[in-house]
Amino acid sequence: MEGNKLLTKDELVAKAKELAESEDLGKALAEVRNLRKQWRKTGSEEESLYDKEMSDKFYGYLDVLNAKESQAVVSVEESKKALIAKAKEILNEKSFKKATAAMNELMDEWKGSGSAGKETDDALWGEFKAVRDEFFNNRRAYYDNLTEGFKKAKEAKEALIEKAKEINAMESIKEAGNAMNQLMDEWKKAGSAGRENEDTLWNAFNAERKAFFKKRNAYYDGLKEMFAKRTEAKKEIINEAKMYLARSEFTEEEKEAIKGLRAKWKEVGSAGKENEDTLWNEFNSILNKYFENMKYYG
Repeated sequence: MEGNKLLTKDELVAKAKELAESEDLGKALAEVRNLRKQWRKTGSEEESLYDKEMSDKFYGYLDVLNAKESQAVVSVEESKKALIAKAKEILNEKSFKKATAAMNELMDEWKGSGSAGKETDDALWGEFKAVRDEFFNNRRAYYDNLTEGFKKAKEAKEALIEKAKEINAMESIKEAGNAMNQLMDEWKKAGSAGRENEDTLWNAFNAERKAFFKKRNAYYDGLKEMFAKRTEAKKEIINEAKMYLARSEFTEEEKEAIKGLRAKWKEVGSAGKENEDTLWNEFNSILNKYFENMKYYG
């Protein structure tokens, strides 16, 4: 306090007033002890009304500081209790990422909250620490379970990749397609294998799916082309049948030709679900008409 210079009572009262009005309570309280020592050195006896007046003012300002200190202690205690309540609320947060950030912020606030006295501080810290310990134990258990889940999902997806390879070797495109769709459902249900594995596993699985779909597309493109050729061939047979119907000479040669059209129709094979019934109905109605006419005119 201003070196070793002894202050007068006026100066000490002015200093006490300054400390009582200071916004930095911690710094003010730290200087009070030295201020008291200085006051005692000025003489403790009240020799005059002036001395009594100065003493009342001096200790009045110190009483203001004491009151502020008491209020500050209460305020710190309330602040720390509020931080404990917030920490308990964080226990219900579903996102551990958000919860961890919030818990760390509370820790920073706790460190800067000041002291409510050693005994109170220790008791409150015990409560706060217990909540924090519960949170971090829960978080540890969550991530342990998550790691175990990633491991199981990885094993399940590796098995699905092998199944996809087997499906690609199947001869029946229809059965393979159903099986591949089933695998996709199983893949979704398997869950995540973790950021470090998921992309690699998916790329391997999807490569098998793409290979299958490419194979299936090629198969159906070929089937479509084959059905188109068969449709044209059956239309030609229908045209032949129309020709015989229009002629209707009913000779043995013509009747044999008509019968031959049936055999020819079977040899061509199916023209596909979209066209086969329509083509057959037209062809069969022509033949039926021919043989009905033969009953009456043959």
